[in-house]
Amino acid sequence: MAASITTVATTLEGQLWEIALHMQVSELAQPSATRPNNIQTNVDTENQTASITFSSPATFAVSGAGALVASPTPYLP
Repeated sequence: MAASITTVATTLEGQLWEIALHMQVSELAQPSATRPNNIQTNVDTENQTASITFSSPATFAVSGAGALVASPTPYLP
């Protein structure tokens, strides 16, 4: 499992951006032959936006109440 990180941003949006960048760096540290590409970040300076696209492997179960429960599974060492 990847190590947790401490964020320094004071807003949820800033913390999300920090986490996304850390995850992207962690993915890029993997050997190119087996490197996942589950997170993409993009900065659009013209429109002053930052976007994040993320997908994660997950397991699925049905709760006692009949609700679908998705649990992301670790994919980074």
